[in-house]
Amino acid sequence: MSVGRIAGTGIAGIALLVAVILALVIHVWTIVIAFSETGLFGGALTLVFPIFSEVYWFIRVWHALGIDTMYCVAILAYLGLWIVGSIAFALTPSK
Repeated sequence: MSVGRIAGTGIAGIALLVAVILALVIHVWTIVIAFSETGLFGGALTLVFPIFSEVYWFIRVWHALGIDTMYCVAILAYLGLWIVGSIAFALTPSK
């Protein structure tokens, strides 16, 4: 196995593992935000529709408080990790 393949899959694996863990944290965080802002119905909708609700609450928090809030930074970091992981997998040489 070549060094490039090991390094590429290692970087991709770590980035995507951290992204999955961060996704769980962000989803719970989004449910808490929705529940505190809109009540039980909003929290339930956020629980059922994670991607759509996270985009909605990201935009809503961004417009209300700015992009430099921890919630927005966490979502941007999540997207960055997926991009890094995907690029690392794409650049990893095959056998």
